[in-house]
Amino acid sequence: MFLRQGGDVKARLVTELLRELARKHMVPGAQLAVRFGGETLSAAVGVTDVGSGKPVTRGTAFAFGSVTKAFTATLILGLVSDGDLELDAPVREYIPELRSADEGMSAMTLRQLLSHTSGLVADHELDDAEEHSLRRYATSVAATHLLHRPGRSFSYANTGYNLLGRAVEAVTGMQWHTTLRDFVLRPLGIEPVFLHVPDEGSARYLATCHTVHPDSGLACPAGLFLPPTWAPASALAGSAEDLVAFAGLHMGLHPAAGTVLDDAHRREMRTPEPTADAFGMADGWGLGLACYQGPDQRPHAAPRTWYGHDGTVDGGSCHLRFEPENGMAVALTTNATTGSLLWSDLVEELRLLGVPVADYSPDVPDAPPVEWFEPTGLLGDYGNGDTRFSLRPHHGGIRLSDLTGLVADVTLHDRMIFTAQRVDAVEASYTGRFVLDGDTGAVALMQLGGRSAQRLTSAA
Repeated sequence: MFLRQGGDVKARLVTELLRELARKHMVPGAQLAVRFGGETLSAAVGVTDVGSGKPVTRGTAFAFGSVTKAFTATLILGLVSDGDLELDAPVREYIPELRSADEGMSAMTLRQLLSHTSGLVADHELDDAEEHSLRRYATSVAATHLLHRPGRSFSYANTGYNLLGRAVEAVTGMQWHTTLRDFVLRPLGIEPVFLHVPDEGSARYLATCHTVHPDSGLACPAGLFLPPTWAPASALAGSAEDLVAFAGLHMGLHPAAGTVLDDAHRREMRTPEPTADAFGMADGWGLGLACYQGPDQRPHAAPRTWYGHDGTVDGGSCHLRFEPENGMAVALTTNATTGSLLWSDLVEELRLLGVPVADYSPDVPDAPPVEWFEPTGLLGDYGNGDTRFSLRPHHGGIRLSDLTGLVADVTLHDRMIFTAQRVDAVEASYTGRFVLDGDTGAVALMQLGGRSAQRLTSAA
């Protein structure tokens, strides 16, 4: 059995598995770190970019994307444990720019920001794409409108985590990235790499992101778009080994765990919020960590909960899972749009090897759709802040698009659930659902990948 093999044998098997899956999914480069039984196996395969052919090493940095949020949340909970912040105090107490916002926004709490239940729009951007000031960003957010009353339901929001970065600045007097570096990363032995953050260079090499085109199967370098004011939500980069060290903090296994975050607040981060129904993303959501119900290979045993986060960027993906009870952790970094497909296969292969890592599997019915509206009852425009989704008929089906260039074919399933598959890149499909208005019975919301968009217009 894999778990009974010697360390060298297991390390070779893990490397061979990663290399095989990277070849299958046309991923130029990837890292995998697996912790169990008190040891960590690490593999690095492929190249950092298809142009130079520079090999990936265990220390190569990959864009973490939204996994950055788990680090920002850890920093926030550390400040809570130090008494600098309170989870259930109105955010306006820490972010003065929100004191001019409407009553709902000014009353939202850190807990709601951390759990994506604040009602904020998902992806607020400033007109000046080069702006670095989180203070100006918060001022701009104060002029937006909430999707729903804070605490009512889950809607994934980069905006909320950018505001958390502003809260860090306001209470510490230091920039978000400096505080994260000094309070979390350096104690864990992680040499930070920050994307688009001024005056924070690193000697570590950063892997290039790639788009895998569906027609040719070729991987081509992709530009990484990331506004500087989105840094607290998605600007961190590092290795799979860095992510396993971070997981060690949350499992209380890292030597610096007690100095970075106390055990009570580690548990609080993992506790699912009752209103955080993260359909399309996870089985539940805590304070910065997603919850995943995993298999348990013991006879008659109940499934165990794993925790972590996923991150995607333009041309890359990152995945972290850990299970505190057994001290297990799995981290994957990739530099291609197909990285999420590699992750899905990796989860299944690791389970066969005796590592019962958890992943979210949305309950998408196999049966043909029934009890649906006529297609015209779904078609139209849906909005979340500046994001606009369009559903239109296309060759007998439905096509989803937005202003960023997303184009996807929609498949309808039962129970108002749908899947959307991009037509311009090879990557995992999105899962969504339509939500009806309780009074009129008409479609009121479209939930896609954990985000909610309000119905704006119907198609003519």
